[in-house]
Amino acid sequence: MIRKLSNSKIMIFIFIACALLIPATINIPEQPSTYSLVLGVGIDKSENEYEVSTQILTSKTNQGFLESLQVHSATAGNILLAVEKLALHLGKISGFGSTSVIVFSEEVAKEGIAETLDFFLRSKRLNGNPFLIVTNKSAKSVLSDVAKIDESFNYSLNSLAKLNSEASVGTIMTLVDFMNNYYSGTTASVISQINETTQENQGILIPGQNDSGGSGGANGGAVQTMASQTVLTSASASASANASANDSQKKIVSNDGYSSLFVGAKQIATLTPKDCEGMNTLLNLKRNVFTVKNVSDEVYHNATVVLSIKDVKKTRVLKFSSQGVPRVYYTIKYALKVEQIREKNNDEIVLSGISNYLTPTLSRMLTNQIKQTASDAINLFKKYNADVYGLQQAFYRHHPKQWQKYLHSLQNGQNAFKGIEFFVDLQLLGNV
Repeated sequence: MIRKLSNSKIMIFIFIACALLIPATINIPEQPSTYSLVLGVGIDKSENEYEVSTQILTSKTNQGFLESLQVHSATAGNILLAVEKLALHLGKISGFGSTSVIVFSEEVAKEGIAETLDFFLRSKRLNGNPFLIVTNKSAKSVLSDVAKIDESFNYSLNSLAKLNSEASVGTIMTLVDFMNNYYSGTTASVISQINETTQENQGILIPGQNDSGGSGGANGGAVQTMASQTVLTSASASASANASANDSQKKIVSNDGYSSLFVGAKQIATLTPKDCEGMNTLLNLKRNVFTVKNVSDEVYHNATVVLSIKDVKKTRVLKFSSQGVPRVYYTIKYALKVEQIREKNNDEIVLSGISNYLTPTLSRMLTNQIKQTASDAINLFKKYNADVYGLQQAFYRHHPKQWQKYLHSLQNGQNAFKGIEFFVDLQLLGNV
């Protein structure tokens, strides 16, 4: 038997291969030694070069989360070269399999982001579907700031992007969503912005090197400083001056409702929170509250009223007029409860929970407010020819012949969205 094996060329080859490969396999370094775990990517541009920044998790024994979260960057003429430079700089291949967010500076967003996103898709570097964010500062700065947030709050850029989505001002857009809109050729995209603010209650305080304590959180956190006195000695004056300097150096990142409007690959405008609120009225997005000011009737006296939304139902019907004009009919039903009343020169009213505080006056004012905000948003999107609702694709799918006929009736089919007519039936139910 042994003689037969020794005479077999195939078996001899197998034995030699095993003898050579098994030791090499045993000595292969562990994956973290060859790959860097990239959680976030930032894209900036200066002149003709791109700066690609990566937020990298480098876990080590006895090392906290913040100590192991680092941001590295490289600059090159295109994204691929910058990524390769990063790999040379780190001595590791950039592993984008766990990337959950891609941040673009406004400068890059205005030039176009489709090619950058297409690079990540076509190179098969992403395993998930990361969120997209735009910032009016540098993307590298945003990644670095978030890496400093206190770990007890466990805030990521994704959490910050979603911070205001419940109030229907922030808009969450993923890479796949954006590319689907881009390749549709007609649907516009809205991407949430993460910017710097001076108001602590509007975002997350970023711990600085000069902070003596405190941490950032959803409510801005706190920084310990020396309180100023009425009469200052030289020592206390110095402490007060240092405290003021620290206050001026505070950095707060916030999703305060501003968003970037994209037509095709490029950002063409910045939407205000009110613009986004009006847009989201006609989208299937969750919202928590409405606020109506200056309400006066038999119940209210120049009051500010806050209503919570207990339930909402929205339907959309696509039709054409007898003249062939596309029309979209929305029916929106809100189930509301008055949660808070503040009257001028009076203390806050304590609600009994029995009375129906949704009076005819309040209902009329809220209805007009919602419709006006939605109408203003529609007019704004028509101005930019930005179909954020995907209506052109919807009409084409459900009424292809009538839609094609409508397109042929236009001098420029690219302006089809501007000719769509909107109708909104709003119904408010109270005492829920």
